[in-house]
Amino acid sequence: MKALLTLLLTSFFFIGYAQTDCKPYMPTEEGSTWELTHYSKKDKMTGSTKYELLEKTTTGDSITFKIKATSVDEKGEEIYVQEFDSYCRGGVFEMDMTSQLNGETMSAYESMDVTVDATDFPLPNLDEAVGTSLKDGTLTVQVGMNGVNTFRMVVEVTDRLVAGRETMETVAGSFDCVKISQTVKTKMIVKIQASSNEWYSPGVGVVRTESFDKKGRLTGYSVLTAIDAK
Repeated sequence: MKALLTLLLTSFFFIGYAQTDCKPYMPTEEGSTWELTHYSKKDKMTGSTKYELLEKTTTGDSITFKIKATSVDEKGEEIYVQEFDSYCRGGVFEMDMTSQLNGETMSAYESMDVTVDATDFPLPNLDEAVGTSLKDGTLTVQVGMNGVNTFRMVVEVTDRLVAGRETMETVAGSFDCVKISQTVKTKMIVKIQASSNEWYSPGVGVVRTESFDKKGRLTGYSVLTAIDAK
């Protein structure tokens, strides 16, 4: 009996450690909401995306977060709604590449058959060494109608690096962030290569993103403008 009790307590300790060792880059209480507002390179608001944590499920030493993302245009009209998952697994926080879908782009295919195949991509701890390489991510979107494929879009996020640690100030507050730089390649009718920077804060998520064309010119950015962590 004593040996069994010791085993149970030891198992509980390691399960709890694995969960707490993972620091999610998002609010972790069900019902929490947060919002990113999107801007053009000339600082014109082009829309926003509101996120809500719908469900948190713990299985063994893994936690799955189900998130709803609602995109609206510059007039506040809803244009696209999707759900995706994020995970704490083995002490590492990972996001589904589906979270990278652009609501404005996807709204054009609302009446069509859309199939999405996405990998997960890990986010580093806040104290990860600058220069650390991170796993790439891939997102494939197949669009069709009446059983006929219309086109296929593949987004590859490569060359992901920990670029630094910075404190970011927004209207939603002040946040300690890890900065990630990456290359973004989109293949559809033509191949487009761009790059981006992203700032993530533990318990919050994306605080700022910046997108650049292949010549390094800013094309747009997003900023965290609201957060309600329950």
